[in-house]
Order: sequence, then C-alpha cells, then structure tokens
Amino acid sequence: MSKNINTGIKFGLGIGLLYVVLLFLRWGNAAKPFNIGIIAIASYLLIIGILFWEATLLKKKNGGFISMKQLFQTLFITVLIFELFYTIYNFIHFKYIDPNIIAKMQAGAAEAHKNNPNTTIANYSILMQQYTQPLKILQSYISSIAVSGSIAALIAFIMKKNTTVAN
Repeated sequence: MSKNINTGIKFGLGIGLLYVVLLFLRWGNAAKPFNIGIIAIASYLLIIGILFWEATLLKKKNGGFISMKQLFQTLFITVLIFELFYTIYNFIHFKYIDPNIIAKMQAGAAEAHKNNPNTTIANYSILMQQYTQPLKILQSYISSIAVSGSIAALIAFIMKKNTTVAN
C-alpha cells in the first residue's frame, strides 16, 4: 500500500475518532443553540488544521516536494473516512443515544428567543430526517464529502510544491 494512501487512512481514522468526541460534545449541548454553533465551528476549524498538518507531513516525507494530485489523493481518502464517522455517529446519536434531541434543541431555541426576541428559531426537525432517513443520510454524506473535499483540494493547492525543472 502506498505511503500516501496509508497516511490518508491513518489520519482519516484519527480525525474520525476525534470527530465522534467533538460531536458528542456538540449534541450534549443540544439545549444551548449558541454552544452548538461554537462547537461546530471550532471542531471544523480543528479538522482543517489537522488536514494542513497531514499535508505538511506528506510534504516532508517526500523531501519537500509533492504534487497537488498526490496531496489531494491522500487528503481525499482522509475526508472519505472521517465524513463516514461523522455520518454514522450522527445516525447513532439521533436514533439511539438521544432520540429526544430535537425537542431539546427546540426548547433551547425557544428559551434563547424568550431571552432575546431578535434570535431566530431554526427548524431543527430537518436534522432528524437528515441523520436518520437512509436517502437523506446518503445525501448528507455526499454533500459533506463535497464540502470537505473542496477544502482538501484547496489545502493541496496551497501546500503543493513540484520539483524544480532544470533548464
């Protein structure tokens, strides 16, 4: 197995496990909409940082030179794996760990709205469908791959360094 593919698998599994912990923290704050948002943003920024770290390690392993294709291939494998963890964990959490999570989110949003009438109340029931219905789960997984894959492509573009061409 190629060292780049192996790296992608290792980072995918590592980020996937980290993502599960971060999702547990996020959904544990279901009654606090502001906290959910902060945790979600901080989690994703951490994951992007780890993708940059992975790209840096790959570049070092290749003597400082790596093509965008090599970087993207490895990062995309990482994305496929950690987004699968994200999808599976959300299904398990919404279906089995806390099937009342939507009610908690709605109650928290209503409380926030009562304290500050300028806040809007989101339609959280969409999340239940997104994370528990098979077709919606697949659509969610594909769209997550598209977003994270685009970020991986951007990271690969930023971090690439091709070998110099001799004249």
